[in-house]
Amino acid sequence: MSSRPKPTPRKPKAAKEAEKQSKQLPTSAMLKNIGKAVVWLTVAGIASPVSQLNLSPVFGSIPASLHHQRAITITAALALIGKGTLKKYLPANIATYIAVIAYWTPVAQFWMFNFSSQLGIEYGPLAIEAVTYLPLLLLSAFTAADLLDCLNLAQYNINPTIADAITPVGSYFAISSIAKIAASVIPNYIGTHVLFSRIGLQMLLGSISAALAPSRVILTAWLAIAHTLVANPHYPSESGLRNANATMFFRHNYTLLARQESLTGYVSVLESVNENSFRLMRCDHSLLGGEWMVTPYAAERGQTQRETIFSVFVLLEAVRLVKDVEKVAPVPDTEKSALVIGLGIGTAPNALISQGINTTIVELDPVVHHYATKYFGLQRNHTAVIDDAITYVGSKSVTNPGSFNYIIHDVFTGGAEPVYLFTEDFFLGLSALLTDNGVVAINYAGDLSLPSTRLVLNTIHSVFPACRLFRDQPRPETWKAGDSDFINMVVFCVKNDHGKGNKAIRFRQADDGDFRGSIARRNFLRPRDEYEIKFEYVKREDGGPVMGMGDVGELEKWHRQGAVSHWKIMRTVLPDGVWEMW
Repeated sequence: MSSRPKPTPRKPKAAKEAEKQSKQLPTSAMLKNIGKAVVWLTVAGIASPVSQLNLSPVFGSIPASLHHQRAITITAALALIGKGTLKKYLPANIATYIAVIAYWTPVAQFWMFNFSSQLGIEYGPLAIEAVTYLPLLLLSAFTAADLLDCLNLAQYNINPTIADAITPVGSYFAISSIAKIAASVIPNYIGTHVLFSRIGLQMLLGSISAALAPSRVILTAWLAIAHTLVANPHYPSESGLRNANATMFFRHNYTLLARQESLTGYVSVLESVNENSFRLMRCDHSLLGGEWMVTPYAAERGQTQRETIFSVFVLLEAVRLVKDVEKVAPVPDTEKSALVIGLGIGTAPNALISQGINTTIVELDPVVHHYATKYFGLQRNHTAVIDDAITYVGSKSVTNPGSFNYIIHDVFTGGAEPVYLFTEDFFLGLSALLTDNGVVAINYAGDLSLPSTRLVLNTIHSVFPACRLFRDQPRPETWKAGDSDFINMVVFCVKNDHGKGNKAIRFRQADDGDFRGSIARRNFLRPRDEYEIKFEYVKREDGGPVMGMGDVGELEKWHRQGAVSHWKIMRTVLPDGVWEMW
């Protein structure tokens, strides 16, 4: 009989610790490893918002983030906790491949974006990150964990189990914290230099990774680098713009007039090239507005000026048509002032300015204001405030209350309204800014079947005593109970109803002076009774929901459903290829 080999006896834990201490690196080498590990964790953290920024023009910021954090947690846990198992299968020089992944990421995204419609809004972003960001995260976190193996925390009389957990937990916390910090900082610098563009940041991360782990392996990325710099339409260069235009014109008859990455997203101006030519401004996966151009074909139908594509922006102008409930002598428009929060392409503020109303526009994004002026004819005789509306309203409502006869609130950004601009606190500021007989028009896009929409409408009514709500278009004939009812709606409210309730809001007939030769105004300016939505306001004391600054989470949790609905609607407005070829 053959004798069985004797099993190797397990080393006691104390012996393992003694062996680990005997292999401990000199202090200088240990500090070098820790420094490198910190940089790798920083690369992994910064790459998180950079990946989301690259997905947002094709999927929108909220849909792109649906599974992002969960995927980060699982991937980081696999790298940090399963390091020992991974080490058996990964090559010793695995860190040299991180730069290769970073450089190939723009190429992979460019190719996969072409299938965004087939991949779908629910799992499309996750599928793309599964072959781009998540492998980079896995290898970066694994490399950092491997470098931090030099630490022997047990020597400080820390419980061995706790000592073993500190490094992976701390590494995950570092990645998450760096990602959050980068997500808040990057928008302030995005678009200021080619390195601070979406793809530029990806290339920068690749270069940092290559410097951290130099190797000939990087030669496998030269083709990807060449494609990004020369052929990728998303790269912010003249050649990239030409590539995008060549593809969009050939396939869809669209052309890009201008584009810029900015603090609110990827902003661009598009124009269709056909007899029904129109021009649009886009921000990420949403449209801020659009106009029908004056063409020979349009002129044959009686169009003599640019006309808005979206009737809701004309409906907002009806703030001027609300009758004064006190029936005092009318004040001419030239003696009135208006505040517009959120610019878009400037349809509504242009109308106010053309009526001689002293108009102030508060717009967060300077690129939006520039493009509205250059490509959509925003008149220059207005006061432009390029600032956060919360800051402006909070300050102005204290220093100059009663400043405006009209306020237009139009800040929808594609399935994710800025929640703090829909709180009771903000509406109280608007109310303070209105004159006693002032009127506010609030554009809200949402699903009437969702609690989030009811929350916003109830919050508005909690501040303003009388409100009426109108759809911008009729409900589809195919709609049935239980279906989504995602629409643009405008809420008209007065500051003082003088005890008449909603009867205080009545609209005068519009005339030629209001229409100013516009077909769209003639058709959509005056709100239609058949488009009115009856909303039952519930007072706070009766249990009605009202959203304060501390309650915005209640609205944010519904963003996912609204953003997904909005994405699907946007894909019916423009061809998939136009959204994908940003």
